Amino acid sequence: MKTSFLASVISKYYPATADKINVLIESNVLLEKLAKRVYKKLETSVQKYADVMQRLNVLLRMLDAWRTKDYTEISYTAIFLCIAVLLYFINPIDLFPDFIPVVGGLDDVILLSFLIKIIDKELEKFLIWEKENSTQTAKA
Repeated sequence: MKTSFLASVISKYYPATADKINVLIESNVLLEKLAKRVYKKLETSVQKYADVMQRLNVLLRMLDAWRTKDYTEISYTAIFLCIAVLLYFINPIDLFPDFIPVVGGLDDVILLSFLIKIIDKELEKFLIWEKENSTQTAKA
């Protein structure tokens, strides 16, 4: 299985984190819990994340569709990176703690923006699939 440079770095230098990510990838229940915690954190800080909120919602729908095996056209690397960044996002221990005004949420926004930029093509493919799938469901 081919992995990205970032996934390789995480696996090499943060093996415990890589193991946790792999456990999450394999577990439907844990993925669902992760998504719920991300949604909860988003609800409490909508203002900070307004710029990335829409794309993050697409990302969470994509992960949920992948988790339920409705959508499988996504690379393992993209799943791995999404989960790694989302785990950092919900983690209360940040590079800059969230309670620090202005910069508190900056690391989260930068990392989420970076993730969205990296997997933007995957998100676009998912949006097309989602639109086609909802059209087919409406016809049935």
